[in-house]
This record gives sequence, C-alpha cells and structure tokens, in this order.
Amino acid sequence: MLNRENSLIWNRREFVTAMATIAAATMARGESLALPSGTQRDVYIVPNFHPASCGWLTTFSKERIYCANSYLSHLDRVRDDPNYEFVLSEINNIIAIMNFQPQRIPELKQRVAEKRVELVNAFFLESGVNLSGGEALVRLGVMGQRWYRKMFGLTPRFAWNIDTCGIHDQMPQIASGLGLEAMIYTRRNPTGRSLYWSVAPDGSKILTLCPGSYTDAGSIFSTKTPLTGAQLHELETFFEKKDGITPAGAPVMVLGGSQDYSLAPTVKEYPSKFLQQWREAEPGRKVRFTTLSKYVDVIRPEIDAGRISIPVFHGGTAYDFDAFWIENQTVKSWYRRDEQALQAAEALATIASLTAKHVYPAQALNDAWVLMCLNMDRNTIWGSAGGMVFVSEQSWDVQDRMMWVKKTTGDAFESAGASLVKEGSNVGLFNPLNWRRNDPVALRLPQGKSLEGVACEALEDGSVLCQVDMPSVSVGGWRLSDKAPAAAVPAEVAETIETKYYVVKMDAATGDVASLKLKATGRELLAGAANRILAERPRKKPDDAGDHMPPIPEQERLATSAEGPSSIQVMKGAVATTIVVSGKFYGGGTLRRSIRLYHDHPRIDFETELNDIPNYTVVFAQFPLAEDIPEVRRGIPYGFSHGAWSAPNPERHGWTKGIVPAVRWTDYSLTGGGGIALFDRGLSGRELDERTAAIYLINAEDKYWGYENAWLSGRGRHLMPYALLPHQEGWEQAAIPQAAWEYNREPVVIAGRAKMEPKSYLTTSGNVVVEAMRREGDHIEVRLAECFGVAGEAEVRLLLPHNGVTFTDLAGRKISSGGKSSRYSFPVRPQQIVTLHFETSTSVAEPEPVTKWDAFVPEQKHPALDTYDASLIGHPPFGE
Repeated sequence: MLNRENSLIWNRREFVTAMATIAAATMARGESLALPSGTQRDVYIVPNFHPASCGWLTTFSKERIYCANSYLSHLDRVRDDPNYEFVLSEINNIIAIMNFQPQRIPELKQRVAEKRVELVNAFFLESGVNLSGGEALVRLGVMGQRWYRKMFGLTPRFAWNIDTCGIHDQMPQIASGLGLEAMIYTRRNPTGRSLYWSVAPDGSKILTLCPGSYTDAGSIFSTKTPLTGAQLHELETFFEKKDGITPAGAPVMVLGGSQDYSLAPTVKEYPSKFLQQWREAEPGRKVRFTTLSKYVDVIRPEIDAGRISIPVFHGGTAYDFDAFWIENQTVKSWYRRDEQALQAAEALATIASLTAKHVYPAQALNDAWVLMCLNMDRNTIWGSAGGMVFVSEQSWDVQDRMMWVKKTTGDAFESAGASLVKEGSNVGLFNPLNWRRNDPVALRLPQGKSLEGVACEALEDGSVLCQVDMPSVSVGGWRLSDKAPAAAVPAEVAETIETKYYVVKMDAATGDVASLKLKATGRELLAGAANRILAERPRKKPDDAGDHMPPIPEQERLATSAEGPSSIQVMKGAVATTIVVSGKFYGGGTLRRSIRLYHDHPRIDFETELNDIPNYTVVFAQFPLAEDIPEVRRGIPYGFSHGAWSAPNPERHGWTKGIVPAVRWTDYSLTGGGGIALFDRGLSGRELDERTAAIYLINAEDKYWGYENAWLSGRGRHLMPYALLPHQEGWEQAAIPQAAWEYNREPVVIAGRAKMEPKSYLTTSGNVVVEAMRREGDHIEVRLAECFGVAGEAEVRLLLPHNGVTFTDLAGRKISSGGKSSRYSFPVRPQQIVTLHFETSTSVAEPEPVTKWDAFVPEQKHPALDTYDASLIGHPPFGE
C-alpha cells in the first residue's frame, strides 16, 4: 500500500494533462467519467451536521435549538455561496426549524428542489441500530419515509447511519427492504474499501459506503482564515490516502465537517474561495461540495456496468464504543418493554376492531411509534448522555416519552380487551405470540385471587406466578378462584436441587451455582462457579467510561461475590423452587441473588440485586461452560448473528469477539451437542472469554462527560433479571428465539372480564416469529421473519375477516398478490423478513404527521420546549 501511495504521489502531476484529455474525449462520446486506476480522482465533499438530536450534553429543549440554528448556518451558506451544498438528516431537526424559524421552510424546500440540499436519511432520525427490536427499527424507516412524502413530496434514498458503532447482519435486508439504494456508515469497516456490497443472511444486498469519519476535511470547515499553501498540501496528502481505500475507477467521497455539530465553514468566502485556492495549488484534482445522491449517481451506473469492481461482504461488522452495550439498563429495559407492549397493543386493537365494536386507535398508536423513534436516538438508547436527557424538571425528557407510550398501550389494552371479552368478575388474557405457550409467567391478578385449575404461586411483588396454556395470538377469559395463591415456603437447604429437567448443585459458602447437570443424561454443563458476580474496571482509564470499555481480558479485578460470606435460603412453591443468596459486595452494599428453578419448565430465571456500586465500576455475571463452544448465535433486530468461536469457520459470518450487543438472547452451542441460551430483558451486553459467557449488569458511572446521570450511576438499588435455558437438543428444537420472546413478553391481563374459551386469531408454522399485526388503511399488516436461518416453507392462517393478500416490501410496496385462502403458504429464505397485507372491507383513518411536540409534553414543560435562543449553535458544552 505504501509503495502504491508513493507511486501515486510521485506521478500524480504527470497525469494532469492525460486526465484532461481523457475527460474531454469521454464527455464527447457521452461515456462514463469514472477514471482508470492510477489517475488523480475527483473528490466529492458531502458537508453534514452531526448532532445527538434528542439530547446529549443538554436537554431535549435546548438540543433542538442547537440543531435548528446549526442547520440554518448551512442553509445560509447555500444561499450565499453557489458552490455549497449539504445533507440534512433528521426529521425532528426539521420540526425544530418549523417551530422556531417557519419562514425558512419555503427556502429549505426550494434548495431541496434545486438539489443543493438533500434530505438524505429515510429513517426518522439517526438511531442506534443494535439495541431495539426489529419491528421498531423497521418502523423508524417506514415512518420516516411517510413523513417526508407527506411534508416534502419526496422519499429519501439512503440509510444514513454515520454514527453507528457497528452494523448488524440484518441491516442490508432492512435497508434494501425499505426500498433504499444505499447504506452509509463510518466505523469498523471490515473490507478496507469505501464501497462494497453488504449481504444479509437471506441473500439480499445493498450498496454500502464507508468513507471514513463523518468529520473529514475538517480544516476547510474549522479554519478562521483561508488555508495556506502548506495546509492545502496536507489536504492533498489526506485525499491521496483516501485514494487507497476507494475502488479503482471511482471518485473519492469524504463526509465534510470539523467535529460533531459541525457548522458551515467559518471562513465566509468558503467554499468558493477555497475552490479557487485549490485549483491554483492542486490543479490535478477536482474538488466539489455536493450531496450524497450526486456521488451515488456517478458511481452506481459504473458499478452496475462492471467498470467499478467492489468487494462483497457477508455478516455484521465489529463493534465500537463498547460501553454503549453494557450500561443504563433502566433505559434499555424500559425501551424493550415499551416497544413490545406497543406491538402487542396494535395486535389486540386489530383483533378488536375487526371482530367487535372497537375503533382502531390509529392516531394514538402512530404517535406512540413517533415517540419510540425519538427514544431510539443514539445517545438515548445507548444510555450515554447527561442525566437531564433522561429526567428533567423543566424539559421534555426520555422518561416522559416512555410514560406516554406506556399509557397509550395500557389504554389500548383496556379498551380493546373490554370489547372482546364480556364484563365479569374474572380475568381476560391475551397472548400476542404466534405459538401455543405454557411458560412460567408473572401475572397481575386481583388481590387474593388465583386462576382456577392452574397452579399459582404468590410472589413478593404482588404478582402471581403460574403456567397458563394459551393458543397462538389468542384472547380468552379465565375463571378466578377465591383461593389466594400461596407464597413459597422455606425448605431445607440441600446440596442439590432436582427438577424435571436438571440437577443443580449450589456452593453453600459462596452462593455460586457449582454444577448444572441435565437430568436425562447426567451431562455436566458448567466448568466452574456460575452466576458469580464480578466487579472490574479498565486497566487504562478511558476518556469517559460511559463511552469506551475494553473487553474482560483488559480489565482489572476489583471484587467477586465469592469473597465474602453469603447466606442461602431455599423456598419451595407450587410452581418453582427459589434460591435466595444474600451477602455484601464491592462498595459495601447488599448483593442479593435470586435463582428460580421451575418444576415443569427448563428455563432458569435469575435476578441479581446490586446496591450502591461505586463510581467507575463494571459488574457482570459469569457462566463458565464445560465444553468448547464451536458456534455462537446472538439475537439482533429481526434475526440473529451466527459466528464461529472455538475454531474458525468462514461460513459463519457473525461477529463474536469482545463486548457485543444482543437483543433478547444469545445461544452457545457445545461440542457435545445442544447448548445453553442466555436471555435478557434489556441487559444487552454479552462477552465470551474462552469458554466463559458473561452478561453485563451495570457500568456504574456517576457522571457522563461531567454531567450527573442517576440512570447511569451505581448509586441506589438495581434489579437485573436474566435467564438461562440449557438444552440437550439443537437450538432449533429448543426453539430459542421463541423462548426468548416468552421471557420478554408475558400475556396481557384484561381485568374484570367473564369466563370465555380462548380463541386464536393467527397461527403460523413454527419457523417464523410474527413481530407485527396492525391495521393501516384498507388492510391488516402482518410482518414476520424466518427465525432459524434455514430456507423452507412458511404458513400463515389469519382468522380475521379479510379478502385477498398482497406481499409487499417493508415500506408497503407491492411485490405479488393472491386470492383469499384459509391458509397461506410461501417459501422463505434464511432469516427473510416477510410483510403481508390482508385486504379488509373497511378502512382506518390515515394518521396525521407530527409537526410539533406540544401535545405530548407536560404543561409545566412547555416554556422550555417553546423558548427560542438564537445564541445556541454548534457544539453544546461539556460538563466539568
């Protein structure tokens, strides 16, 4: 590479005359302007403004002013300089301009029409893509496209993901399924080339651009005086390095900016004056300021024609900023609850609106998704921001939006459920999952009541633990018994505890799980102390531990749960045996570990309570496994990543090294067959260290970049639930994706209902998971995905009034259609996402797009929301 770059530098001026001749001849013939390898390439600079648009170092109310003012600085430069163009990314920033500077919106639309400003991102905002469920990520794209069509009469062409810290395996399918032309990001490029094809497990692919940082060519934007000759030469050297990662024949693209929150160039005469300087200093290379579309429109025909060759990459990338995956479990678990409740509310409202006298709440559910989009903003869902972003007395905050969604889904459950099950003195239950379930669930029943004919156990929090047999996507009424559920009672502390599925041995001195043997075979699954809690911190302190965290081998041990004395109590109930281990932990706070072993279910539930963890401490639970781990599967949005571990396997493309984000589950296969799955409800951080699996519980940081953050801090009490599912059979036979959904989404309780036989409204084959059933316009939308990574045949039976079915892409564009049937069968590719629209005889109203936030904001927070400050521009200040 160095030799090639030196050759380019040595020869580049010799090519100037030849390049001009080639370009003139090519234009005369009407052929491509792509240049052969070895010539000086054109440079396309795409100016962008990159914030954390829902709050990072300041409140939401102030952040949106920073964003509006900063974007308007770019719009001003488009007005003042004919050579300036830029891209604008996020809908909430446009809404801020609408609210504070509405007179600029016609100007913005004019510049968009002139193609000097590009609304570049089809998603509602620049989200974290690795922590939400699949449907939430898809909705982010669907709702973004709809808003732009309604408000601007256009559809953006790209997935603009420039601040993601790793791209998961399903992003190519999601982006291409939304009808997008390309995906762009900047970190952890696995190919070494700025252009390549990303391929998803189902075989779908999308053009991917990874040009480097989103703040490249920063000197052009930050300099206060025109660049000197030496600085221009440094810039040319930088472009030469970009030549090295740009495929032959393609021009160079850089994302222009000076830093996060980059403004238009400080020198008012730039870029025109810069371009004049450049032509004089570096006549061999043409530079332009432009938009992403203008770059893609040059390269894509050349790629399609085979004149530009680019690599093909299968799988996900590595990850970066690894603290994001392991901290602020409050926001991550709350987001998980809200998104899954919203999906369930849509399904129940769909059933009620088509089978009972219930009006589908289209606007309310749409608005709830908009707020979920805001809470998917990167620093929000990462949990890495000042505390004022999450909870604020003056400003609209994350907690407000979470509570709004919770109330909306609660209202939908109550009204839809009441219309489906007659009023009475019993209880209704809705199973939103598309399979028959009988897993242990904790239900909120009337005080002193239990379910008749069902084993019930009272829990400390007032809920009732039971196992209820429920058909796929079903609603029913269960008779309540006046017999109160009995709480578990103390049992003798034995060395081993047996269930139907396994034998567990506890270490009486430490409270660790010393052994886990499958009962049927006697096979040992653990290599040592499991569910041991460890406290560590990096050997070398990062700039901010709320951003960066090294893997376990690069951390120093502070303490373990095995170091102090522990007491063990065993409680036996009607449904489970619960082991409670109590002791002290690092910092002197109480450590309480609860382990629940079900009499008639193979899942093992854990809950670890931490108290007053000191600042700058990472805590995780470890599970050392008895055998090598050849493969790891990890839940990601709408699928899973499948990677090799103990031995290389080029056919397994998933990323497995270091700290990785998981959605609901990971599964570790074992050389002796079967494996162990680890489930979460928002504890997304996982790591493998040789044979030991770790789930991160907390990254305790009292401050984030100088700002207090109670949700990030280790102070106070923290409850961390997670679960283990050992399986002798293969992971498909154990139905790990379905079991993870069960752990996350309990049945919906509908209070005050009559006894009614459960009725199913949707059934499917066992190889798919349905994540969405909602009403839109004149159809029911059902979205599902093949869940085992195996091509095959899927089947759907919809037991709701409908006519024909149309298969669409994720955005609703028709692919094919068919007539009405009792069962619909269709082929599915590995991890393919399938969207079906079932025609209905009635329609629901189209929701109005959101253009201001006042209706969602508590009254006392309106002054902060609506107060404008022209001085807020550029980068918000860091804390002390």
